[in-house]
Amino acid sequence: MITDIHCHLESVAPESLAAFIAAGNNIGAVSMTLESAQQLLKLKQQYPDAIALFLGVHPEVSADETMIEAVIALIHQHHNLLSGIGEIGIPFFYLDDKTAIEKQQLKQQGAQLMARFVALAAEYDLPVNLHVVEDDIELALPILQQYGIEGALFHWYEGSAIQLAQLQQCGHFVSASPWIFVDDHYWQFVQTIPLSMLLVESDAPCKYNAEKGDPSMVVNVVAALAKHHQISIEQLSNILAANTCRYLRKSL
Repeated sequence: MITDIHCHLESVAPESLAAFIAAGNNIGAVSMTLESAQQLLKLKQQYPDAIALFLGVHPEVSADETMIEAVIALIHQHHNLLSGIGEIGIPFFYLDDKTAIEKQQLKQQGAQLMARFVALAAEYDLPVNLHVVEDDIELALPILQQYGIEGALFHWYEGSAIQLAQLQQCGHFVSASPWIFVDDHYWQFVQTIPLSMLLVESDAPCKYNAEKGDPSMVVNVVAALAKHHQISIEQLSNILAANTCRYLRKSL
């Protein structure tokens, strides 16, 4: 069994979802907007045991207060169905054309929004699934510490050796994506992630060299990582399963 811990499941073809689950695998489904949150709630009803549901507002989408409050209301209403809060975090990619001052202001606003959702995670004792890029961990880590959140997932994170050690010291997790087959620099970084903090993800339907992302891609990610660490796929799958249970705060 493999868990794709970070997937935008509402955008995955139903037949791909069904096949992945039929093979005995699980999926961590994260919302981006109110619409995706509503769609994921329906999928959770369809696959209650195979989907770990995370609700939140993605930091890179344009979300007004009405949407934010609506997603927060869904979290309160359905907290018993949730495995965590996400996808939340700090904006990064849409800030490319902004000035340095604008970037700083927008990141601070993003941090404030992230804090609202982290507070909900603390209220319901749920893990968080984070979109935090490179140096933005300096904004994210104090928020997690403020609300006593341990074992957060920094999805598809890539940073320095010092930053990775910092995340490990705080007991957080990092998930590796199929981008390892596209970008050698990222693959080199992923090889340094300690196995004790490693998870895997597809981030589907994100494209990899024009190929649409799919949950099944994590199977190849696990195989590549097992080969690198010179252990069997079964051994690594067992390690990942144990890590996933720790992250989701479940027993094996």
